[in-house]
Amino acid sequence: MSISEIIQTKEVDIYISLFFTILGLILGFIVDTLTKGSSPAVNGQQTPIINLTVSNVVNPPSASSSKPDQDMMPIICTAMAITALIYLFYRAEILNILSWITIFTLSLWAGGTLHSLYKGYFSGGSWIASLLFSVAFCVAATLMTGEAFRPTHAPENFIYIQEIINKYGITGLKRYFNPEDFNWLILHLFGVLILFYASIRMMLSSTYFITTGFANPASATEPWITQKTRKYANQRKNIIYMPILLLLAYALISGAVSIWLTHDMPGQLNQLIDTILHGR
Repeated sequence: MSISEIIQTKEVDIYISLFFTILGLILGFIVDTLTKGSSPAVNGQQTPIINLTVSNVVNPPSASSSKPDQDMMPIICTAMAITALIYLFYRAEILNILSWITIFTLSLWAGGTLHSLYKGYFSGGSWIASLLFSVAFCVAATLMTGEAFRPTHAPENFIYIQEIINKYGITGLKRYFNPEDFNWLILHLFGVLILFYASIRMMLSSTYFITTGFANPASATEPWITQKTRKYANQRKNIIYMPILLLLAYALISGAVSIWLTHDMPGQLNQLIDTILHGR
């Protein structure tokens, strides 16, 4: 599926994104008005307005290292098997939910950020850069969701896999897929999980900035949700970390990694060994 076709299929989602951006602005003004109404000036003093920058709102505490439990491997394998089954039975619904999570959260955050910039709660050019980065992530995640529906390199019957498994069950998959196709499917599933993780992480980061912008500036304590989502809001880390996750997810979802492992890598590995043993 080309980029233009994906954009056409996601045209409704683009309108939804614009709607929620405007909704974020409206919510920002409503919350700001209610905050002013419920926090009158004391002794003739005005409520302070705190100008926040990206650097001074994000200071995640250092997490203590924990030793992984080796007995967790069977549980992880079982969870992966269950996740794969759920994905196969409800693939279209899961991908649509993923797209809606990305658009809904980032659109509300965009509206909240624009409101906070207008009111002066946020200051500094880093907020504009952060907003542009989030928009770019939203576009990339939407395009990758389209890639997950119709991967570039996929087994012939993959686009019908949800209908096949719902009609014939797991045993019916062997009629249409060979062992190499199942190896492709495992890598594809890992890519979808990485994309889901990246979208959830951006959702938590956006939640932090939404609650920060809408919080009462005069309050001495942060809201509970702000404290819990603070560690996901490191913008410098996200700008480096998220593109890597998206590229890895795309390589796995599209089938590029599977093609390289099954076709290109064996020849390249043999050529490397031959070069080491016999020279150029």
